[in-house]
Amino acid sequence: VGEAKFIFEARTIQRMELLVLSTLKWKMRAVTPLSFLDHFLRQINGGNPPSPPSMTRSMELILSTTR
Repeated sequence: VGEAKFIFEARTIQRMELLVLSTLKWKMRAVTPLSFLDHFLRQINGGNPPSPPSMTRSMELILSTTR
């Protein structure tokens, strides 16, 4: 391995990464069970949007399980 042509500070790399993400309009966020809730409830409900009570109950179940 030869000598590195370019040397970047961590802060510079982070700014470049954020520039790429924002240019591509990608959102950075944590993926949790709640991220998949709408998908699974639609599958159970025959493709129809889940009802508010089923969403609430499902969220309560997920949160109580994680505690």
